[in-house]
Amino acid sequence: MKNRTLVRSLIKTLSLAVLLSLSLTGAFAQGMDKRKQTTVQTATVDHSGMKNAVSVRYLNLPWGEATFGYIESGVDPRNSGYYSSRSWPVAHLTLAHAATHDGKKLEPGDYVVFITPKNPSKNSPMTVSIAAFKPAAEGGTFLKAGNVFVETPADAKVISQRPATFAKGAPMIDHLQVALDSKGKDVLLKLHYGDRMLTETLTLN
Repeated sequence: MKNRTLVRSLIKTLSLAVLLSLSLTGAFAQGMDKRKQTTVQTATVDHSGMKNAVSVRYLNLPWGEATFGYIESGVDPRNSGYYSSRSWPVAHLTLAHAATHDGKKLEPGDYVVFITPKNPSKNSPMTVSIAAFKPAAEGGTFLKAGNVFVETPADAKVISQRPATFAKGAPMIDHLQVALDSKGKDVLLKLHYGDRMLTETLTLN
């Protein structure tokens, strides 16, 4: 009788140990995938007496030098060209004040900022675009926490596009940070990714 009780106790203990091990293994595996842990971040700036004249939402994307290299070079043989053949939305820009970017007028509203990889076959450089779009719900966004592969909104209409150069030499960080700085009539949109920095100027009218 005692032996049966002991065996049952051992079986129960082993079962619990196995379940705990599987649970920890799953949690560890999920914890290792930083892409699934991304969250929506927000930055805002006041300008000319207007509160939150410019705001931006973005995912704190983990830095991946190889992945970014595919976008920057337009060459991605390891992933059948996946990273180098699609656009990459990096920020949801909201303007409460009219502005211009690279001479193009931006009316108050919602915009997606996206990167298009370099295309060696067409001799076209990597570009940054600002495109108008309408969120599905008021105050909503196309960004999704934990989804680094979110698509550029289907209704995005490009207003401004220019060559993008992420300058090397910035302090190394392990995820994307987007900041807004007010400078005179301008608001600087700064994308800091890994050891790279891209700064775009918005001139508020």
